[in-house]
Amino acid sequence: MPKVTMSDIASELNISKNTVSRALRGLSGVSDSVRKKILAQAESSGYKVKIKENTLLHIVMVHMEALLDDNFFWPKVLSGIMNFAANQGISIRVVTVDSNKDNTASIMSIDNQKCDGILAINDLDDRTLRQLSELKLPLVVIDYFSDIINCDFVVTANRIGIHKVLSHLIENNHKRIGFIGNINWRYSFQERFDAFRSYMAKCNLPVDNDYVWLDSEYKDLSYFRKKIKQFLPSENAVTAWVCVNDVMAVDLINALKENGYKIPDDFSVVGFDNIAYPGTQVLTTLEVQIKSLGQRAIEQLMCRIEFPEKAHEILCIDTKLIIRDSVKKLPEESYSENSS
Repeated sequence: MPKVTMSDIASELNISKNTVSRALRGLSGVSDSVRKKILAQAESSGYKVKIKENTLLHIVMVHMEALLDDNFFWPKVLSGIMNFAANQGISIRVVTVDSNKDNTASIMSIDNQKCDGILAINDLDDRTLRQLSELKLPLVVIDYFSDIINCDFVVTANRIGIHKVLSHLIENNHKRIGFIGNINWRYSFQERFDAFRSYMAKCNLPVDNDYVWLDSEYKDLSYFRKKIKQFLPSENAVTAWVCVNDVMAVDLINALKENGYKIPDDFSVVGFDNIAYPGTQVLTTLEVQIKSLGQRAIEQLMCRIEFPEKAHEILCIDTKLIIRDSVKKLPEESYSENSS
């Protein structure tokens, strides 16, 4: 007679392998009625049950290889995850994937070892997320959203954040405002741009596409030099820019200074993230609760493991406006009140 596995029990009862595993290991998150059915099926099929109380949680963290190229934002997110996991006695195994390759083998390896849940970080493509969700394990995604994947998401409150920086610029009498950021790089960048357009329209402020640069290059001053030469000076130029992150904002400021412009006397610039990047000391920006993103995600995963039937949630981590010295208050005559 072939050896009975947890997968056999799961198939027989039409439930997930993770639920069977939790029941047989004596963990929470399985109702008494389901646990009894699993134990009964295990006994009748000849599966040897060894229940261990307070078993260590095993979590797999999945992210793109390119995530490791970042030195300022994602290391703090990962630090938040690792520190919280260490304090809670949670084991974390890391699986890296590549958007340019077939990741099936890497994904399937997750199910071949102990795994109670998965943390998926940043812009994994929908195909990879779908493969992860098909493992039928608790899944929480950080800093990305997909409406075709049924799981929990923990994201930055991008729309509220953009509302805060635009409100600050408008309070300082700016009405011609540009936007800079390559929206193809990150889900969060696209969301920030969508929020920018929406709030500008709500305030009846025009958006001049000459100063909306959505193809910007990362850490490439030559891109900004070219754009500045093309569109400045001009009587119709913007008085301020909203940048999709701090790195982009600092590069813009440096390129403007190279061309003789003063910040904020000639142009105001705001960023997003509040990272410790050279040049951000004077930058007005939005502070993302970076470590909280990671910690809140692992807390949500623990909750999902314990209560797998709860409705899935989208958790937004708020931002804080950090006012420094890169925004100038314009004379009131430069700003006319918008009709409501």
